[in-house]
Amino acid sequence: MTKEIFIQNFKLLLVHLKDITEELCSNQLSENYKFILEPSQRNVSTHLSEIENRYFEVWNKLENTEISFDEVVDLFYKNGTTPKWADCNVYLSTSDKTVVKIFFSRQFKDDAEIYYLERGTAPFKALVNTPIKNVENPEDKFDMNWKYKLERNKSQNIFTKLRKLWFK
Repeated sequence: MTKEIFIQNFKLLLVHLKDITEELCSNQLSENYKFILEPSQRNVSTHLSEIENRYFEVWNKLENTEISFDEVVDLFYKNGTTPKWADCNVYLSTSDKTVVKIFFSRQFKDDAEIYYLERGTAPFKALVNTPIKNVENPEDKFDMNWKYKLERNKSQNIFTKLRKLWFK
């Protein structure tokens, strides 16, 4: 895959992601995209090549860091290879930005071994995380920020409990 095709696929993924998210969610997406990379694992593995194993240092430094479209391209396109797959979903959207989480394989492969070629977005796939309450009423639109809010509330609750323990 050429870098130009990779970039086209990534841009098409954003179109698909916007369409599917706006179909299911009540929020509007900002066109200012940021990305959070979430590798399938964050340590050295015997099934990866030496080069792929060295990438984990980069992934770990970027944990929970928002990066740009161009930075994703630089990290995901390596000499004609890309991650084997990359599942993408909107994690947070405000009027200023839309944050997309990319959960991806740490294996870098050429065209013959990457997923989602038939979609025209290889190695990317657009997904929407659906809250459990929508399984019962799938026609109801929901707030796409539900998972972000849930995680933030959990971390705030833990912090509040720890603060109470320390400052009694």
